[in-house]
Amino acid sequence: MKIRTNRLWITLTLLLAFAFSLNLPLAAQTQQERLQTGIAYFEAGKTAEAKAIFDQLVAENFVNNDLYYYLGSALIKQKNPEAALTYFNKILQSAPNSPYGYIGKAQYDIAKAQYTSAETQLNTAVQKDPNCAEAYYYRGLLRGYQKKIDLSIADLQKCLQLKGNHAYAHYNIGLAYYQKGRKDLTITHFQKFLYLAPEAPEAAQVRSLLSRI
Repeated sequence: MKIRTNRLWITLTLLLAFAFSLNLPLAAQTQQERLQTGIAYFEAGKTAEAKAIFDQLVAENFVNNDLYYYLGSALIKQKNPEAALTYFNKILQSAPNSPYGYIGKAQYDIAKAQYTSAETQLNTAVQKDPNCAEAYYYRGLLRGYQKKIDLSIADLQKCLQLKGNHAYAHYNIGLAYYQKGRKDLTITHFQKFLYLAPEAPEAAQVRSLLSRI
């Protein structure tokens, strides 16, 4: 799967602003471009805006596993795991060697507090693609839920090695370091999170924590 970064979103925004400044007509976005816009919204914590784009693409019968993964992930965030599972299963049916179907099913298991099953799914995802940042992110998240803080940090660090601008990896590793009393690393990762996702729902909590450190 192609996991794009906020850099793409920034570039698109600058190009749009330039076009407006010259009063140039804007070409309609392709479905793939709209998908990338939705992914950028999702990665910045704007779940509702992202899901609106994903829902429209589904209504247009756009068949794409990236779409299914991020729509499923958005549904998980909106506490609708049963609907999410439908999209994750679509990935597994069409691309059984992709790690993202397994990551999706792990998200479903985490939402159901089925942590043993979630760990199995994530270990499979890592086996399918040892360089998949999302697999390490969700395994780090899972280990945080299991109170395995050091293991959680290790996985989140691996995620950030592979994808340094993963906003929520910075957020969660910041929380982990906060629990360990590492104020320096907490500040570093929380500041990075705020830079990448300043309007995320968690931003107010992060700013509050930073004000007390």
